[in-house]
Amino acid sequence: MSGTYRRARRTLGSIRRRIFEPPEQAAWRLACRQAEVTPRFTPGTIRMMDYELRYADLLTLCPQWDDIFVKATLAFTSASSAPRVLDCGANVGLASLFFRRLYPEARITAFEADPSLFDILTANLQANGAGEVETRHAALWTSTGTLTFQCEGSDSGRIGALPGAASEGTATIVPSLRLRDVIDEGPVDLLKLDIEGAEDAVLADCEPVLHRVKALVMDLHEFDPSVRQAPRVLELLTRAGFSYAIDEFAALPWREPLTDAATPFPGKAMQWVMTVRAWRP
Repeated sequence: MSGTYRRARRTLGSIRRRIFEPPEQAAWRLACRQAEVTPRFTPGTIRMMDYELRYADLLTLCPQWDDIFVKATLAFTSASSAPRVLDCGANVGLASLFFRRLYPEARITAFEADPSLFDILTANLQANGAGEVETRHAALWTSTGTLTFQCEGSDSGRIGALPGAASEGTATIVPSLRLRDVIDEGPVDLLKLDIEGAEDAVLADCEPVLHRVKALVMDLHEFDPSVRQAPRVLELLTRAGFSYAIDEFAALPWREPLTDAATPFPGKAMQWVMTVRAWRP
């Protein structure tokens, strides 16, 4: 009887969790199920809650949705009902849609370098009531002009000159935009930065104007085991007057190299990404 009772309780708990499941999580769960039978890099459209979303790769859309809408990793508070938000590395637009949901009057500019993803970004914003979000097809960099961008087809495209980019994706010439000039145009309530390893160079160039930024949240990538950028980036934030917190650390064990057998810790990931949130005290 005790075993039957325990199984019944587990079943009841599972049913209860499904019945009271948040809509964001329910949408994610159904999308993950569909992603299991959808080939990689196959464009399509999916309904998630009240959003009709185009995607380039459903398998990578699912963790983006989980991070942004289920776990709310980009949530922030602002004294303004219309905060100025720069969505740098906007991908297909989930972050901008989340910011618009959080602050319907937010003044958002979304930047995306990959031409195909930029088209999807624009379509998703238009189709989901966020057509007023400004979109700019550009890679955020230290200069304005053009550069080579490795279009990976989902969420891992990056500037071709950065470590680890040469072997991934299709090399495409895209517009570049100096982020320092964008920030210098006026105060920024939130700088969201997801630029796949360019954080060190771009923030160093932006340091003289970072006093205009009230808060930032970024994915800080470590793709080059020989030259770590995190210490420099965190020191820069301190110099610029920010306090910061680090979480959402994710190792990337599928990316070479791993630590070799001659080390005390063989087989460990040498590349990772972590979330840094910074604000002015």
